[in-house]
Amino acid sequence: MTTVAFLLSVVAILLLLPVVVILVQVVFAYLPNPRKFFVPASHTGIAVLVPAHNEEAGIVSTIHSILPQLKPGDRLLVVADNCTDSTAKVAAEAGAEVIERHHEQNRGKGFALDFGLQFLAQNPPDVLVVIDADCHVEDSALIKLVAYAVHHDRPVQCLYLMLSPHGAGLKTKIAEFAWIVKNQVRPRGYAKLGLPCQLMGTGMAFPWGAISTANLANGNIVEDMKLGIDLSIAGKAPLFYEHVRVTSYFPNTSDAQSIQRTRWEHGHLSMILSQVPALLTQGLMKGNK
Repeated sequence: MTTVAFLLSVVAILLLLPVVVILVQVVFAYLPNPRKFFVPASHTGIAVLVPAHNEEAGIVSTIHSILPQLKPGDRLLVVADNCTDSTAKVAAEAGAEVIERHHEQNRGKGFALDFGLQFLAQNPPDVLVVIDADCHVEDSALIKLVAYAVHHDRPVQCLYLMLSPHGAGLKTKIAEFAWIVKNQVRPRGYAKLGLPCQLMGTGMAFPWGAISTANLANGNIVEDMKLGIDLSIAGKAPLFYEHVRVTSYFPNTSDAQSIQRTRWEHGHLSMILSQVPALLTQGLMKGNK
């Protein structure tokens, strides 16, 4: 075999690897999987943290999907982060505990999460749940999600789906299908293989010991991906639990969808380039998978 042919073969194998990985995930995703539910101890304290930036239009619906699932002593904390609308006011009127944060330079969800975490540290819960301000939490989801996190003493990611709004076009429907593959089928396949999953930004539960020392105060545009990597390095890789669901809707306008998609793509590429080489080296040196 000539040198050129050898190099072409290597390139072909490298290009084929992602396809093989997705194929394995899809195949394992559809193997039988019995549901597993756990009952949390009645004394397990829960705090739901909702970071919000100018979310006055939809946050009330989110709060109303959370509050009925909390028991006496649990907390629902909204961080109104650099808001220029009445998010703080409407969230408080809807029954949430609200704190406001304003900072000209340090902007982004990571800083809002850190601000809320430091506030809760004064009286820490047993489990912290993060829900985005534009999401709907299905009935009984919190107790199941928290119980799973407590049972395994690991961070847990529930099923998070983005849905097409009424009257959405074909482009949005395709995006909804792609989201199902990314956030349901692939993580389910990994879970069947006994592997961890990537955090998805909302519908996440953390035992307090796992999240309390995490480095959240950063402006990374894919803060969930970075947090998942940090937790994995610390020996607390997130688990996927798809038997409870959190949903939100794609933006109604194509411009908003394009901005959102560009943000995700650029953030993921940046994270891959900055983190993967070091992680591969570390994994090889330690013999980790």
